[in-house]
Amino acid sequence: YGLGEVLEDNGYKNYFLMGSDANFGKRNSYFTEHGNYDITDYFEAKKDRLIHENYYTWWGFEDRKLYTFAKKMISRLSKKDEPFNFSMLTVDTHFYDGYVDESCPKKFDEQYANSYYCTDIMLSNFIRWIQSQNFYDNTTIVIVGDHITMRDNFFDISKDYDRTVFNLFINSAIDTNNTKNRQFSSFDIFPTTLAAVGAEINGDRLTLGTNLFSNKKTLVEELGYRKFEKEISKKSKYYNDKI
Repeated sequence: YGLGEVLEDNGYKNYFLMGSDANFGKRNSYFTEHGNYDITDYFEAKKDRLIHENYYTWWGFEDRKLYTFAKKMISRLSKKDEPFNFSMLTVDTHFYDGYVDESCPKKFDEQYANSYYCTDIMLSNFIRWIQSQNFYDNTTIVIVGDHITMRDNFFDISKDYDRTVFNLFINSAIDTNNTKNRQFSSFDIFPTTLAAVGAEINGDRLTLGTNLFSNKKTLVEELGYRKFEKEISKKSKYYNDKI
């Protein structure tokens, strides 16, 4: 029982947009079975004639098109009389050297750096677009990475530095002083996202996740990361047999 199902049970319609194949990693199964998401991927985009049937670049279609389609879809959805969750997956900064759109300035010598620079520009322009819309006051923006970059040799940093996944909550429905420097895992994004859109969470914990807007400690903060990782890595016969 995940985020999509909680939102669906509370009147939300779920949408997911990506420029690649939804079947990769069985993402389509997850999103259709856990929240009945309306999915637009590379193949649906061709079917809907958003892109030419022979078009293919990078993983399918690039982020510049993704943002263009997202604006049109969100504008249309905002006119409906129902709350909605619109999620999208960007890919231009993916392993190995990233993708640099032809519209972007080539400010650096290395392609990967230009990919990040271009992504920053497109993402910030997209956020500002949402903030300029009349539905923004009732909209929460959640930005989160699915993993750190696999090009660990790209950064000139100490080996003792712990690289982390970027996350940002904009226009949250809840105010808190706990806005940064928490010790947490991906499990905690689940209740935190729901809290950010205004849900009240009894005990501030859902499954293994803790609402980061609350004062309640996460499991990582309670156990320490090493013990948490050890415990979460244990096998479960019940899980393997039944789930």
